[in-house]
Amino acid sequence: MQQTLVFDFDTLEQKNAFPNLVPDEELFCDRRSENGPEQQVSFPGILRAADLLSREILLLDVQLLDGAFFLSSGPAAVRAILARTASFDRTFAVVARKPSLEESLRSLLLGSGPPSQVLAEFDFSSLSMHWAVPRVLGQVLHTRNSERLRSCKKSEVARTVAAELQAAWESANPEHHVDRPTGPFARMANAWQEWFEEAAAGHISVRTWSPEGFNLKDALNRRPYTDPVSGDVPEVGEAAAALGRIDRRTVALSYLEEHAPQLAGREGSLEDWWMGAYFDALAKQHGTNWLRFSADKSQPETVRRVWYRRRRAPHDGATIQFQGSLVATLHDMPPQAYAVMRHQARQAIQEWQASPSQKTSDGLAYAVAQSNVAVSLSEDRKAMWRRIGFTVFPAAIGTLTGGLLSNLIAGIGSAIATVVLGVPLVEFAELHATRKKKMRAHIHFPAAPQ
Repeated sequence: MQQTLVFDFDTLEQKNAFPNLVPDEELFCDRRSENGPEQQVSFPGILRAADLLSREILLLDVQLLDGAFFLSSGPAAVRAILARTASFDRTFAVVARKPSLEESLRSLLLGSGPPSQVLAEFDFSSLSMHWAVPRVLGQVLHTRNSERLRSCKKSEVARTVAAELQAAWESANPEHHVDRPTGPFARMANAWQEWFEEAAAGHISVRTWSPEGFNLKDALNRRPYTDPVSGDVPEVGEAAAALGRIDRRTVALSYLEEHAPQLAGREGSLEDWWMGAYFDALAKQHGTNWLRFSADKSQPETVRRVWYRRRRAPHDGATIQFQGSLVATLHDMPPQAYAVMRHQARQAIQEWQASPSQKTSDGLAYAVAQSNVAVSLSEDRKAMWRRIGFTVFPAAIGTLTGGLLSNLIAGIGSAIATVVLGVPLVEFAELHATRKKKMRAHIHFPAAPQ
């Protein structure tokens, strides 16, 4: 794919997943506990999978400016994960509401309507990287005067927004003033500034977009909600009908939160259905497809267990979903190993996308699995000396045998020792060194889209 959106980079998805994020210090280590990346959220794995399957990852400005993953990691850490050096090499394209990321951030708190004397009611999901249950600041921000943010220089936008957030956090008094942000808010300002500098240097491309072409109602009509429980619980059907008339994400999620007690545990399924249609509309608006790596609760369990699903439609906006060991496998790869694999697997990816047959499917899975080893000179040297040792050991046994018996018996003993001892020892050593990776080598790519 030339370009794709990623469902898992939605700001609310980042907020909800952040508490289960695998810490940076635990990356690329041999994790055998039950809390491995299969149970937790692997930002490196998702990021690499999207990078591997798409030439360019399309980000909405809010996903970068209010994304807990991207703001907590920063450009340098993201480049390290993707094995890039000084530039992102066109990894990301950002569609923004304003010509620059600075003005887009300013717009988040000033709103898109006519100029207002107060700030917009916007709750920052990225606060989840500092607090598990961040305060709802939207209503407090909506009471604060907007003059400071409207009049500040472009270079001061990050610091000013962070200061306004900190003031709203500390007090509901609209007159409370914070001159310079401190603590977590200062770190947010620094993270914004780092991404601003990446865009200014041309390392990531930024282009403006307009709301024209976004048709959520059409997307909801194309994929109506289906659930066997809907007929047994009238409230579920009523909720689906009500959500079909809502065109704002915050309103839809608030509705689900309010009516959750009456929905027989189907609020998660309804949310995934509505969010799926939301991303269908976004993808169609920007002329691309979208990837999803997390499970889709709007689908029946028997359907969700497939490794790959693609909803075909005569328009842009088709869903491409991967589930299985791909994210976990890429999570474990050291950056240098991922860099080699990314280049080696490009041709296999292109062939599979052009013709998803059994042959190209096996070729792509093999390309990824073959590269799932550390590219390390020291490890190669250790492996070489280990093989030499296992070869010399049977020969030594054969020599000892020759000192006691005839040369004929020595030859037979040497051969038997080589087969019986040497080969199993080599195989055992290789299996021991790669036991975790071999268990994860079963990366399923479909022979044909479903």
